[in-house]
Amino acid sequence: MAKKGIEYTVFGILQEDGSYKDGKYLSPVANFNGTPNKSNVVDYGDDRALETDNSVTGGTLSIEMNNDDEETYTFLLGHKKDEETGEIIYDVNDIPPYVGCGAIGTSGKKKVVKFYTKVQFGEPNDENTTRQESTTFNHSTLEGTILIPEDGVWKIRKEFDTLKEAKAWLNEKVGITGAGGAGTLDEEKGA
Repeated sequence: MAKKGIEYTVFGILQEDGSYKDGKYLSPVANFNGTPNKSNVVDYGDDRALETDNSVTGGTLSIEMNNDDEETYTFLLGHKKDEETGEIIYDVNDIPPYVGCGAIGTSGKKKVVKFYTKVQFGEPNDENTTRQESTTFNHSTLEGTILIPEDGVWKIRKEFDTLKEAKAWLNEKVGITGAGGAGTLDEEKGA
């Protein structure tokens, strides 16, 4: 079946034991694209290819987010917010956390979750345009580096019959707890 649509992208902070905590839904997304890097090595002998290694060595996760919220910069990029002034402080020494990141797509009648187990995002470009005769919507695109965890599991894919089941699995995975809790979209979507 053809893939169509993407929704409900969530993030959770990776813990040393491989679990996630403080899960959040930060924004609707326009694009969610994972690009694996592969070793692509061929072993030759007797004038022919004998063996290949196409194992995944890492990759890039590109997420085009509709919202440009403070929490994106503090949660995903490791910047600090001065609670007194409300300023987001960008320090050259800020280190983005490792996160797990997943989203729900549709293939036929199934809901398909794609979950990347260890990603570290980098600073997005700050692109802005002036208002013109017709409205242009600008989004922020976050680029993350897909890393290979010690156990080798860099991505998980799981199919569900309903959106509700897919969301529940993702929420549990990243540590989103309780109805209406941090990051849940249920109240906003009326689900």
